Amino acid sequence: MTAKVSIARCGNYEFERVMAAVRRSVDLVGGIGGVVKPGAKVLLKPNLLSARLPEEGVDTNPEVVRAVVRLVKEAGASSIDIGDSPGGYRKNTDEVFEMSGMKRLAEEEGVGIVKFNSSRNIDGFPVSRHVLDADCVISIPKFKTHGITTLTAGVKNMFGALTGLYKARCHSKAPREEDFAKILAKVYAIARPDLTVLDAVVAMEGDGPSGGDLRSTGFVMASSDAVAIDAVLAKLVGLEPLDLAVTKTCYEDGSGEADLAKIELAGDSIDSFMMPDFKLPQTKILKMIPRAIINKAASLVKFKPVIDDQICKRCNLCKLTCPVHAITIEADRCAINYKKCVRCLCCDEVCPYGAISIKRNILAKMVWR
Repeated sequence: MTAKVSIARCGNYEFERVMAAVRRSVDLVGGIGGVVKPGAKVLLKPNLLSARLPEEGVDTNPEVVRAVVRLVKEAGASSIDIGDSPGGYRKNTDEVFEMSGMKRLAEEEGVGIVKFNSSRNIDGFPVSRHVLDADCVISIPKFKTHGITTLTAGVKNMFGALTGLYKARCHSKAPREEDFAKILAKVYAIARPDLTVLDAVVAMEGDGPSGGDLRSTGFVMASSDAVAIDAVLAKLVGLEPLDLAVTKTCYEDGSGEADLAKIELAGDSIDSFMMPDFKLPQTKILKMIPRAIINKAASLVKFKPVIDDQICKRCNLCKLTCPVHAITIEADRCAINYKKCVRCLCCDEVCPYGAISIKRNILAKMVWR
């Protein structure tokens, strides 16, 4: 299998710059006309994790989505919808669309907003009907780190094609990276997008996907193969593509290309975007320790989510999201039952107020240094 990945420089989210970069990146991999036919019903699937403002860098920036909307209009689509299944599982979906800027964007551009509330069962997965019924699906992920998968970008974005609380149950059934990667690979194979346009103008490093540090990375990518995009991103941050369990699983399943020798790069030189000092999540250190040692010493190197009572707004999103019902939210206390907690970090992902952080024990801090 061969794949083509384009990369186009984009220094900030000023729309004219974004439009030029998105157009160039898409043109370099065959053009929008290659995926959107006149009269097509098109679904745009950004990464809308939680109700955060665009400048917080948690969700796909609306200007990148706007640029894709403009291209799809030029291709003659009959309808365009923006949709996702945000963290929080329906409780605050309207707030997510509002805060992220997607609602305003949709109104300004005259396109639709759809909630992934209905599904069809495909191989045991409740996949959104909006995803399945579209003539063309364009994924618009955000480049961030992730506590379980190390990076989240092309493949991981399509996990949002699943509806309701099933995503939480996936975390409960598969808390280990290797097992979760198998689920992500299956969902990607079912709901594979026709095109992926990556927002990497500003990325998130460190403890993403919601509590990390923003970093200006200055580019957008495009490809019909999201696995290839993730493989190139791994190279950019100093990893081997197959270091990422999701990429490795997809590659072995034949869902995409991860061999860099078989990925054709187009556009700006990849060397100018290399980030050897890119900060990976704290949880990455466990994956760097040999399995035999982890099996004996995992209990000594610990990470856990902690709720700050003073910051918490008692919105209960973390409680609703927790796949093992380990969280208690009350007026006078917030607590996590660590005997139940599977360290999936879903609570940290969905908290819109930054009230949940990841704490390390002394040994973990020593290993991290």
